Amino acid sequence: MMFVNLELDGGELARPERNQRGAWGADLPLNEEEARERLLAAAEACYAERGPSRTKMGDIAHKAGVHRSTVYYYFPNKDAVLAAAFVRALAGVLAAAEHCWHTDEPFLDRLVNACLVGNEAARRSPTARLLITNDEATHTYQVAEASEIWRSTLGYALGERLAVAAAAGDLRDDLPAETLARWVTRVNFSLMAEPPDIEDGGEEGVLRHLLAPSLAPRPATS
Repeated sequence: MMFVNLELDGGELARPERNQRGAWGADLPLNEEEARERLLAAAEACYAERGPSRTKMGDIAHKAGVHRSTVYYYFPNKDAVLAAAFVRALAGVLAAAEHCWHTDEPFLDRLVNACLVGNEAARRSPTARLLITNDEATHTYQVAEASEIWRSTLGYALGERLAVAAAAGDLRDDLPAETLARWVTRVNFSLMAEPPDIEDGGEEGVLRHLLAPSLAPRPATS
């Protein structure tokens, strides 16, 4: 299929040449971002009905009222849709935890508090909760971890903060910040998918007594 790139003032949408009007009907998206948002909203609705792993590209197209080729124009496959939907849901989680970073507490305390607040926000988010249930958590994490959109989001949201903390001596500096960010994410993903028992200290106990010490600055060696 050939495409026509319409680079007009105001970020006009680049649309497929074939079925240009039939794809969206009379309500054409204003730009690329709006088109992607509509498709992700349709995907989330399908996830709620069928579950992420059982949702197909054709299901998303049908829900959005577009041709399947239109979905493929914006996303190469259903894993790319899933990763984008997860990052989209994560935006609200990160916003909810943002205030935890702006305190005078030690860095690792701020990190633990941000994890606790963010995890609770994820559980309240219908889409995030759907993507981190026991049946879907492993696949969601694997898909997200392999995607560039997730790596860039994680690097911006957490990796940069970890790098600054390591440079200031508030965090171990023997491993790249990107690696530490993946550690933090894996631990929290596990906690959201399967909360720990009360006798193990619950979620906060794991974060304060397991995660935080693993990130503490390493003692100097002679």
